[in-house]
Amino acid sequence: MKKISYIKQPTEYLCGQACVAMLAGVTVEEVVSVMKNDKGTGKKDIERALDYYGIRQAKTMTKADNTTVLPRVCILKVLLPGYSHWILYCDGTYYDPEFGATQELYQKARIQSYLEIFVE
Repeated sequence: MKKISYIKQPTEYLCGQACVAMLAGVTVEEVVSVMKNDKGTGKKDIERALDYYGIRQAKTMTKADNTTVLPRVCILKVLLPGYSHWILYCDGTYYDPEFGATQELYQKARIQSYLEIFVE
């Protein structure tokens, strides 16, 4: 897998699109046009976009919490105060489209589940 380049979400609604963009190595705007969605995304939107880019993924989301040992690469669904949020996790780094790339999960984030991404 190529190195992940961090992408900040351009609006408050584009965290899912930004996660896909980081994995695919494309712009958020391109992912928005593929998803036909510039608002909040669900699991199905993300799965379809990953399929479009040929990115292999698990068939289902796996329930998890902040103590779960995460797979090498996955997209996390987290709960923040007042809203749900998507974060890309890769090799020990959280690529959070809202808060930046860090080694620690944002303090107020509560992991709900993850979608494992299969890489070579």
